[in-house]
Amino acid sequence: MASVSPFSAEQAMRLLDFGNKMDMSLLDSVVSCFYNTMGPQQQVAQQVLTQFREHPEAWTRVDSILELSQNQEAKYLALQILENLIKTRWKALPQDQREGIRKYIVGLVIKLSSDQQTLQQQKVYIYKLNIILVQIVKQEWPQNWTTFVSDIVGASKTSESLCTNNMAILKLLSEEVFDFSSGQMTQVKAKHLKDTMCNDFSQIFQLCSYVLVRFL
Repeated sequence: MASVSPFSAEQAMRLLDFGNKMDMSLLDSVVSCFYNTMGPQQQVAQQVLTQFREHPEAWTRVDSILELSQNQEAKYLALQILENLIKTRWKALPQDQREGIRKYIVGLVIKLSSDQQTLQQQKVYIYKLNIILVQIVKQEWPQNWTTFVSDIVGASKTSESLCTNNMAILKLLSEEVFDFSSGQMTQVKAKHLKDTMCNDFSQIFQLCSYVLVRFL
């Protein structure tokens, strides 16, 4: 069982103060307590983390958590918060904020998947990031991200590991678009994405051909 730094309920509640800089070590301790202990302190951790996750400003902490947290479960919590934002409040965000989030996630995915060893060591984390990226694509493509397919095809030719992950992203997206039973999109939205993907299929086919020639 991992060691947990002690904290009081009053200290844990500081995580809900969005007017000040977050104490990342405190967040890591609270998350670690929730997953690795039992008893009253774990109940405090659960209460605080639930309130943190549901706070309307929680998404503003996501980038800091992903960059600075030393606790993998805290990073997964941040991705849950971001995924909920994308699914429920994405269109309410200003365009510059949506674009900023998109660029940040794209950059993080590229950074982690450009190295084969990192891709293997952090495959669960990268898979969760891929899911977040696909959720963004479903919201932004093609209206606000017309170059998505050409971007991902072009990036795939820079390294084998990045290509591998980009193919996984396209697979996740195609499953979302062509699986109407998921119930997460209206049929009109799904048809629009399906038509868009079909229109861009020649680029995807060329990528598949490139993979067969270059890497197999």
